[in-house]
Amino acid sequence: MLGIKEAVERLNSGGVVAIPTETVYGLAAKVTNLQAIQEVFTLKRRPSDNPLIVHISSLEQLSEISKPLTKLELSIINKFWPGPLTLILRRKKKVLDAVTAGLETVAVRMPNHSICLDLLQRTGPLVAPSANLSGTPSPTKKEHVQNDFGPSFPILDGGACTIGLESTVITCRSDYLSTTIKNESVYTKTPSHSDIIIYRPGAISEQLLSEFGSVHYYSASQAEQDYPRSKPILPSPGLKYRHYAPKARVQWLSSFDLLRAVTETSIVLLLDKNQVVNQAQAVEGSISSQELVQSCNLVECEGSWERFGQLLYDTFRVADIENYTHVFVQDIRQSTARSSLKDAIINRIEKAISGQ
Repeated sequence: MLGIKEAVERLNSGGVVAIPTETVYGLAAKVTNLQAIQEVFTLKRRPSDNPLIVHISSLEQLSEISKPLTKLELSIINKFWPGPLTLILRRKKKVLDAVTAGLETVAVRMPNHSICLDLLQRTGPLVAPSANLSGTPSPTKKEHVQNDFGPSFPILDGGACTIGLESTVITCRSDYLSTTIKNESVYTKTPSHSDIIIYRPGAISEQLLSEFGSVHYYSASQAEQDYPRSKPILPSPGLKYRHYAPKARVQWLSSFDLLRAVTETSIVLLLDKNQVVNQAQAVEGSISSQELVQSCNLVECEGSWERFGQLLYDTFRVADIENYTHVFVQDIRQSTARSSLKDAIINRIEKAISGQ
């Protein structure tokens, strides 16, 4: 483990360090150091056409990266930064192509984590994609980083992440249709009536963003329409490659008949065990609460959406470390409960189920 002084020295001298944020741990390098950025891609086994998110600690640092903001962008930043929100902004020319995958835009956020902000104040802007091997569940504890990169990997320990899900990624410019890759127009078929486009859901939800205008989700099918090219470069992380999935098979616990498939080789992640048990008891021949507890590794969140988000990736990683074959997750898609995390959690689980 590193102290903050040593982490600053490593980063300023061209090293790569795993750093904490409120969302997930990031694999950090100086935004101006091409060699260090390339090392991040190599360590993660991350495709070079997957843009990185730049982390900053102040609007002064933002001015080094981004062109002047629109009124809408500034309003949203004033509301949600520091916090789990990434904005796709117009980049300055000096931003390295390796950071943006050649796009004329750059993804930027200001994390809401005191240790991370202290670090950023000392180092300046850092790229910091999740500190895991690409395709695996994101790390929410230092132990997760060590599982992927070894026990001696340099980590600035900030404790367990308080949110545990990657940031919301949006663009909110009315002129987002003009974004280009090396002068090649993209987004030509994307609806232009929305004020805010969500590329990746996170803790800052559609409902929270709707205060600032109309909101539209950018879908995978829409991405296929927008990019006739065989190997498109998409503007945000989380849109193209396999993400968030363990080796174990992930399934929604959507039918009480599935409870019979739960065995000692399964992990069951429940938002609210009492709700599942009460509903199951109404089904003749369904498994009992005691049988459920005895037949599997049960992870309970006692109705807390925050805890559900914090434990999701940890549960996925435990499944792989302990060689579980299945992860059953309580089906929250039809839940009437409201939470700013709901869409993000559903998104991560469905990606893990589909392997995309």
